[in-house]
Amino acid sequence: MGIVKFRKGRRSSSPTDEEDEAYRPLDEILTTDMDRLRVADPETEQQWLQLQSSMDRGQRSKEPAASWRKFAKPAIAFALVAVVLIVVGVLWKSQPTVLTYETARGQNSTIVLLDSTEVMLNHTSELMVERLPNEGTRRVTLKGEAFFRVRRSGTPFVVFTDVATVKVLGTEFNVRVRDNHLEVAVVKGSVLVSSHNDGVDSSVVLAAGQIGACTRGAFPETPGLIPISDYPGWIHGKFVFYRTSLLSVCMELESQFDVAVRIEDPRLGDEKITGVLDGRDVQTALVALVSLTGNRFRYESSGYTIY
Repeated sequence: MGIVKFRKGRRSSSPTDEEDEAYRPLDEILTTDMDRLRVADPETEQQWLQLQSSMDRGQRSKEPAASWRKFAKPAIAFALVAVVLIVVGVLWKSQPTVLTYETARGQNSTIVLLDSTEVMLNHTSELMVERLPNEGTRRVTLKGEAFFRVRRSGTPFVVFTDVATVKVLGTEFNVRVRDNHLEVAVVKGSVLVSSHNDGVDSSVVLAAGQIGACTRGAFPETPGLIPISDYPGWIHGKFVFYRTSLLSVCMELESQFDVAVRIEDPRLGDEKITGVLDGRDVQTALVALVSLTGNRFRYESSGYTIY
């Protein structure tokens, strides 16, 4: 009887004409037998109906399980993919994002950071801006020179250099770091300059109108006063040097005007310069420079030489 039910179930779904012809003799036999059994035993029809109803319930009970199995594997695969994407997203967000800005010789650039801080980057300089997720500190790393207008936001703004670090909340200041020498000058507000040497930390606070210097491997020097009102000078077409070696001054002129400026006597290179140079062109700047040092300069085919 189980085989009969299976055949009838197939025929009742979507039979073709050929299947109808094949199953018709079987139906006629079943009908004849049922009529014969009904006459012989009146309870046979009731038993038949109960058996048919039981088999129908069994078939229906299997359909949800089959449906679950049909969708189980895709659902599990989708869940695994979702978990992987979530993990990758969390790891990606936990990594710092670094943007790098660079300027070439004779070039400067203005950058506005995401917190609205404005950075004016001088020639031959590099600024790396780091954003750390879940941390309030704003961090940048500077090589060269830049003037900062930091938007006050309640979180520290830190400038890292290979000489010392400069930490502020909101202010306007200039940072110049070249040849292992750092200069920091504050136009508005105040900054904290810190250096680390032989396991000892040393810090100095610069207020508005003050300028400070620090050499790699040493502690910050006592601050002085900014020598001019139009500071930083490079924004206004001038050079402002504070306890800067003559060699560094020559390198600054080289980078600004993309021309060679040499010192004939190497011993002069360590001489410290404090003053303002007119930066309209290289010859004007050299005239102002030698007036501070008491030297002379000459023009040669490959550049200028101070002697």
